Amino acid sequence: MKISLTKEDFSERQTHILNLLFKKEYQQKDLQEALKTTAPNLYYHLNKLGELDLVKKKTLYEVGNVKINVISLNPASRQQVRKVIGKEVNNYVLITGFGELKTGYRIPDLVYNILNKYHYPISRIISFTTQDAREKRMEFKDKENLKEIDEFFAYPYEDYRFFKSEFFQSIEIKISKEMETANIIIDLTPLSKLFSFKLLELANKYQIPCVYLGMDREGKDKLYWMSNMKIEGEIETFD
Repeated sequence: MKISLTKEDFSERQTHILNLLFKKEYQQKDLQEALKTTAPNLYYHLNKLGELDLVKKKTLYEVGNVKINVISLNPASRQQVRKVIGKEVNNYVLITGFGELKTGYRIPDLVYNILNKYHYPISRIISFTTQDAREKRMEFKDKENLKEIDEFFAYPYEDYRFFKSEFFQSIEIKISKEMETANIIIDLTPLSKLFSFKLLELANKYQIPCVYLGMDREGKDKLYWMSNMKIEGEIETFD
């Protein structure tokens, strides 16, 4: 994928295609109708966008010699496409969570405070948790001056350990929706290992930065960047 793409790199038709696909995927014939264009014209522009690795085509089935294709954005290109179509944003949403054990309810604040220290403009915090853990956090909220969580998603703890649960069926939809209006940072620290693996998988798929809350030898909290199953290093000042 070309790194520094701008709107000037695309025709008006191609920009229109990216705008439509940013909202949802289309069957190729439906995309053609939405654009009010011909099949050869659409084919030409999709090829151009495909060469830049911005869109993907998947064949659902074939009827004789006719292929029924679905066209969608390449998930890894979503942030790039947003810049091209003029929907670039500077705010960040932190997707985090916490469990009930010990002081796990503090995790969103610890991660937020380190990101804030390094000037990451976090505008919203979304937290996955359990109902019991949420109630525990509310008990300490005023006493410990904990931050306001903008949006909670509470599932039974078992849901974070069962890959066919409601949580695992809905998390990707939620992240994809948030990416329409904000940059995302994913916190891999809380809840189950399966929870962390799923979020890391989505971070790799959508090219979203993710962090893990650890500590140094003195026991001081440190935040580390994670990607492609590797620790990339300690977080640095945002620029």
